[in-house]
Amino acid sequence: MIQSELKHKEPVAYQSLFNSLKNNKVAHSYLFSGEFSRLKIDAAYLLAMSIIEDNKGFACETCETCKRVANNEYFDVIYIDGYKDSIKKDDIERVMDEFSRTSLEASGKKIYILANINNSSIKVLNMILKFMEEPSNENTYGIFITDNKDGLLPTIVSRCQEVPFLQRDFSYLIDEYTANGFDYVDAYLLTNILHEYNPKFDLNDEFYLTAKDYVYKTIENFNDKEYLPVLFYKELYPSFKDRDDLRTCLDYFLDIIIQMIEDSIVNNYIDDDEYNNHLKIIAENKPEKLLKIFTSAKDKIGINAERKLLFDSIACQIISYI
Repeated sequence: MIQSELKHKEPVAYQSLFNSLKNNKVAHSYLFSGEFSRLKIDAAYLLAMSIIEDNKGFACETCETCKRVANNEYFDVIYIDGYKDSIKKDDIERVMDEFSRTSLEASGKKIYILANINNSSIKVLNMILKFMEEPSNENTYGIFITDNKDGLLPTIVSRCQEVPFLQRDFSYLIDEYTANGFDYVDAYLLTNILHEYNPKFDLNDEFYLTAKDYVYKTIENFNDKEYLPVLFYKELYPSFKDRDDLRTCLDYFLDIIIQMIEDSIVNNYIDDDEYNNHLKIIAENKPEKLLKIFTSAKDKIGINAERKLLFDSIACQIISYI
């Protein structure tokens, strides 16, 4: 049950939502803030179920309506995630169009959930703000999820009831991965990349494994000014003929190398000699500058920058600064 997990892992968020529901003071806009976790998304669905069920408390999670909401089969609940692709103008226009129509469900309540809302352009954020200020009807509710509240318009934040998620300890996820056959390094990296246990993740996932391999090669060749551009252009790119496959691999690449640079900066060595040796190489090559290069690239990917050009730029910047 989501509410049991929420009560155990995020008691502040649990109590805040429970009080709203129990006292019949449900806000029209909620902001779930704090470090990314799958539980924030689950909690958003739980809140949606509870608003629809309207029993002055959390939803049962077991009835047909709750199951339909959880499975994205409830017509008047729309979920949009900006994790891999930024939330677009078309996404918000779809919400506005759907919610302008007569409700298809008996409750008459319409709920939209925008995960990673911070991954939106200013233009899209302004569209969201306008929709918040001028909803199609009084039974419209918005639930926004972010791990970067500072990336939102202050006016959006001020119009929401904020629910802070404070959980920072993901060690239990590492245990889940290792218990299912992953070695410690992969369990550690996947936990910090995904912030959830994904039972469908394949031990032999070629995108992740290729990305990890090229992260290690990149680190090992920071000082090879001739080979580093070749590493991306003649080795990594040709590995994947399909554009979407390449994109997935490059996204993993950035997530892994950013995690390793951050670990190097704070001396967060783990129980693996190969991983730690690469952290030591990073520490010898201006890690703060490297972090800036790669986090900037991650931000640009969030606004759909061309990945090949971006990685060529990364190679040039590393050569310039190291």
